[in-house]
Amino acid sequence: MNKIALGLLSILLLVSACNTKPVFTLKGKLTGETDKALLVGVVDKEGYHVVDTVTLKDGVVDYSTFLDQPLLMIVGLDGSRQHSVFFADNGAYTIEGDIQNLKDATLTGGQLFTDYEKVKKLDSEFSVLLQDLRMAYGEASQAGDEAKMKEIDETYDAAFEKNNSDKMSFVSANPSSPVAAYVVYDSYRHQPLEDIKVAMAELDQSIASSPYYQLINERAAKLETVAVGQVAPDFTLNDTEGNAFSLSSLKGKYVLVDFWASWCGPCRRENPNVVKLYAEFKDKGFDILGVSLDEKEDAWLKAIEDDQLAWNHVSDLKGWKNEAAQLYAVSSIPHTVLLDPEGKIIAKNLRGEELRTKIAELLN
Repeated sequence: MNKIALGLLSILLLVSACNTKPVFTLKGKLTGETDKALLVGVVDKEGYHVVDTVTLKDGVVDYSTFLDQPLLMIVGLDGSRQHSVFFADNGAYTIEGDIQNLKDATLTGGQLFTDYEKVKKLDSEFSVLLQDLRMAYGEASQAGDEAKMKEIDETYDAAFEKNNSDKMSFVSANPSSPVAAYVVYDSYRHQPLEDIKVAMAELDQSIASSPYYQLINERAAKLETVAVGQVAPDFTLNDTEGNAFSLSSLKGKYVLVDFWASWCGPCRRENPNVVKLYAEFKDKGFDILGVSLDEKEDAWLKAIEDDQLAWNHVSDLKGWKNEAAQLYAVSSIPHTVLLDPEGKIIAKNLRGEELRTKIAELLN
């Protein structure tokens, strides 16, 4: 081979080496029913979804893929709750264990893997305590021991706060880690706007491309549009007769937009309070619009009748994908939004006596 050919070959090999990207690899061996295939799922901006299937040969795991971003990964059998959850980036990972008990499989990985294991340990400890507290609360409830029940509630609150504080300490110590972005997203996506802002302030802008940073940032932006002081976004859904009904048609009154569902226990328990409230103030410039997150029309209509909810009701029967609920960033129910006669949001998530006091203050 002449010198020119050798030179060209050297250049090609160098270019090839430079263009080679590191990939995520998962290697190891699993015991048990190894004729089954593993599902590889990730949590990203689309939520959880399966991205690949790994066919085992004599229990040997040999899988690789390229990850655009570090992601939370879930590996398990279809339909099984026994799965391995870990933080993955491009690099070498190993797995060993029983395919029927992947929750306890032994895994190794890089720095992000190790960081997430610290967070998992905090949640695991909290989960064990929570199980104990639930059992103790059930026993106290059966015995009618209200003092003990109150003590357990206080213990839970303290444990929850400590768990959250410990995780935020991790975020503060690792502000540039994608794991920190996931912790903020996972811990605060159902929290009030101000709490989200405080948590996000701990994150470094260098991870703004992380899907978890983007998700929590989008959540904050959506909550901004329905914050107290904003004009309530209008929406139109079908009422119980199948006719289009718009929120804006109630302008001129104080309006409680009540997001609920027939299957929601806390909602149904709150309904008697709302019935009394409506009876007391309906002739004084107060109205209610019930927005149901039901999927079954029969169950929705029966609950309205059974609970004697005599105000306007709407639903698109899409469950959690209800268009109004999406518009108002509803992540749990019951969820209430109180509007003034001009359609401006003046309060959120008032219930029981607190709600009645507010309405009485406005109308008496």
